[in-house]
Amino acid sequence: MEPSVLLRIIMILTGVVLFVVTLSSLAKRRMTESFCLTWGLISVIIILAGILLRPTEWSSYISGTGMILVGLIGFCVVYGAYFMSTKVSELMRKNMELAMQVSLLGKENEEMKKMIQKLSEDMEQDKEK
Repeated sequence: MEPSVLLRIIMILTGVVLFVVTLSSLAKRRMTESFCLTWGLISVIIILAGILLRPTEWSSYISGTGMILVGLIGFCVVYGAYFMSTKVSELMRKNMELAMQVSLLGKENEEMKKMIQKLSEDMEQDKEK
């Protein structure tokens, strides 16, 4: 098999795997919709690049071992960016949950203050009688 065909197949498979993992993360609610949309577009671009680009003379510029190293570096970069996206998404979700809890606690605190004020007014009226 020619190295250029192998590179195209690897790019297409990488795009498909990335798309499936992105959809899985969206279904499991591990990533927010905006991050999933971005990663979906990136995976479609990688698939289209594998289909449309034809690297015929890349072997004259880089050796097979060099291509493996470039591929591994590319994989590490994509994995690192994806990992960071999932962590940022988790933090965004936790931040939103905490904001809702603080809001609910503030509302509850306000209601308790009103109740205490009303009870203290009632006690003062009872003392006057």
